[in-house]
Amino acid sequence: MALITEAAVAPRRRMLAGVTKYIREHEPWAVYLKPAGADKSLREWLETWQGDGVIAAAFHAEVEGLYDLSIPTVDIVGSLGHDVAPLVHANDVSIGRAGAEHLLERGFRRFGFIEIDEPEATWSHERRQGFVEAVAQRGYDCEVYGMPRPVGQGGPQLWEQQQQALAAWIQALPKPVGVMTSTDLMGQQFLEACLRAGVIVPEQVAVIGADNDELICGIASPPLSSVIINDEQRGYAAAALLDRLMNGEPPPEKPVFIEPSGTAERGSTDILAIDDQAVVRALRYIRDHACAKIGVDEVVAQVPLSRSVLERRIKKVLGRTINEEIVRLRLNTAVELICETELDLKNIAYKAGFRSQSYMNAVFRRKLGRTPGSYREV
Repeated sequence: MALITEAAVAPRRRMLAGVTKYIREHEPWAVYLKPAGADKSLREWLETWQGDGVIAAAFHAEVEGLYDLSIPTVDIVGSLGHDVAPLVHANDVSIGRAGAEHLLERGFRRFGFIEIDEPEATWSHERRQGFVEAVAQRGYDCEVYGMPRPVGQGGPQLWEQQQQALAAWIQALPKPVGVMTSTDLMGQQFLEACLRAGVIVPEQVAVIGADNDELICGIASPPLSSVIINDEQRGYAAAALLDRLMNGEPPPEKPVFIEPSGTAERGSTDILAIDDQAVVRALRYIRDHACAKIGVDEVVAQVPLSRSVLERRIKKVLGRTINEEIVRLRLNTAVELICETELDLKNIAYKAGFRSQSYMNAVFRRKLGRTPGSYREV
């Protein structure tokens, strides 16, 4: 079997993991992974190749000729049409719908979607379709912004023009607003434009991407929430379909669509939609300084309200007191550091804003019902 795909791209690697899982559960295959940049010589290689089947992410015209070779083939990107090769693909309409539902659950009533402004980017348009349909079913409108791919030719000048235009669109949006981007990479670009526009994420603009590329989501500021696209299952299903084709079964009459497996919530949507600007300012201060050992008095000092009024407004919006929100953010930071670093618990307690490791341990047991160390035993 040949895998014609770019293993350097995160979703493709996850699909490769699904293919590998299928192979391990069934009889072994000899797998040939297409080298990067080998598109132009690929057809010549396949003409003499003695293999039995192909799983292909075929975007380039140079590789389209492989479908003339009568080799059982499964398409995993959808660029050639189901009449040429059977397709196994993410359900992009469902991906858009999942992003909308995530924002709707957080109380947003104003929405935006950023799609790739290219006719051939049908997957992006379908994600927009699912998003718009989902919010429309709840009686809400959606502003759609078409943007060229965030990578490609044009250099810094084109990037600057794109970001200025995007920042202007963000400034014009009614707020608070929930926005979905077609991909995590576009989400990271959107967050940079929010910074330019001077809007606060997530208090004024909450953002969710798609793909759950943990590297991109983690480097974004704040960390980007994302719809989890089940690429491993997509690879597994593609391998299973190819196996059936190689055994002489007819191709399916319709594409095989893989549903998303949920959303990964991170800082970019960790909020409820809020119209109260004093509460927005207070929560932003808490978010930025929770790990700096602040207390309720420091938060109250940021707004022209009495302590009792601010406490009442925040409790109405969040269902939590100011102190409970500070503790929640400290706990989230501590859990993240425990799971993603090798720091000892004493240093983690300090970095997360707890006055001591023993106090952090007590808060973990009271709030989470477990010890900090148990997170490293998972």
